[in-house]
Amino acid sequence: MEFIITAAVLSAALLILSYARPAQPLQRLMARLSRAPAVTMLTGAGLAAGYRLFADPLATSEWIAAGADVLLAALAFAAATQFRVSELAKVCPASFRLTLGGAPLFLLICGIAAFSFAPGLSLPAAFLVAGAMTLNGAAFDRRAVADAPTPAVIKAAVRLESAAILALGLPVAVLLEGIATAAPAGLPAATPLFETAKSLFLGFAIGGSSGLAMASYDNKLKYNKKRAAAPIIAACFATLVAALLGASPVIAAAAAGLLWGEQTNAPIPTRVRIRSVVDRTFGPIGFFAFGVVLGPRIFQADMLTLIFAIFAVTIMRAAPRLISLSRSGLPVESQRFLAWYGGAPGLASGLFLMSLFDAPSVIAQDKILTVGAVAVTAGVLAARITAKPLLSAFLKQLLVARKRRLFAD
Repeated sequence: MEFIITAAVLSAALLILSYARPAQPLQRLMARLSRAPAVTMLTGAGLAAGYRLFADPLATSEWIAAGADVLLAALAFAAATQFRVSELAKVCPASFRLTLGGAPLFLLICGIAAFSFAPGLSLPAAFLVAGAMTLNGAAFDRRAVADAPTPAVIKAAVRLESAAILALGLPVAVLLEGIATAAPAGLPAATPLFETAKSLFLGFAIGGSSGLAMASYDNKLKYNKKRAAAPIIAACFATLVAALLGASPVIAAAAAGLLWGEQTNAPIPTRVRIRSVVDRTFGPIGFFAFGVVLGPRIFQADMLTLIFAIFAVTIMRAAPRLISLSRSGLPVESQRFLAWYGGAPGLASGLFLMSLFDAPSVIAQDKILTVGAVAVTAGVLAARITAKPLLSAFLKQLLVARKRRLFAD
């Protein structure tokens, strides 16, 4: 019931925003907050730490998990609308390689590292942390890259890579949650995984059919300004129906976006508008909520957890991405830029961790939340601090490379 109420409220807000523009002051405020995720997150953590000195937390674990699921569903839907799965390899080979090469390799390395560095984590719990970290999205300055004189392949990779990894990696993370869940007494050990898989497939069926139906309707519309609302309606409907039928609402929302994105002939600006509305509206809310709920846990971390977090957002994320791009044909400076610029755990990772609050059967739940909170915080800070200097250095390298080509000719 908590999820249905929260989903209904946020669905109404998203539909209103897709049809009407908010007031200019509110629009500017939300845009500014969406560009300052670290400040928003740390503000929430500071307020939560101060409040907990004097009182108990207000929200129950059920409401926290419900709100996180709704926000994660919105992010997954918006990400899934950005590309056609069948054409990803052709449209953006770099994103394809990062999604099907770099992300699985990072998941494997991160899972082994979490099991080795974080005491108290079993192997399934360690890979659940890794699954959450794989749902990256910490490339906050996508617009800065799009507005800069960067090659088209870099702009496409920055726009599509995090979207593809989130949309296609979310089912893997959900299955890892099922593996890390303890079975009820007297039932086979595989029961949680079976129930999770059933919920996942039912959610995909509901969301996929809703997305297909709305794409057929959407393709008949003559005005592009109204087309952003059609997939949002499909996702809201699929999410609520999935919640009522006991399916995974997050997967339903992602499936609605994937199938709509695959079948629609809507132009790229319509897709970008959907993601910008979701990011600008729900991004600040999600980062603030993560700071309030999980931010104080960074003070509970031990030294091994801090070491794992530092490695997870530096070497362990950059190396697999660089390996996956090594045979992409991109110039070396472009490979290095993409290897570091994306891949850091961000809002989707944080929301997925928050969604575990109402899952007490998850093995080592408290340790997972602490390790994940530290890693996500480190990822957001690292991505935010290095984004602008990295882009400036990359533009200088491009300028030098162009001058070399001119002299060579």
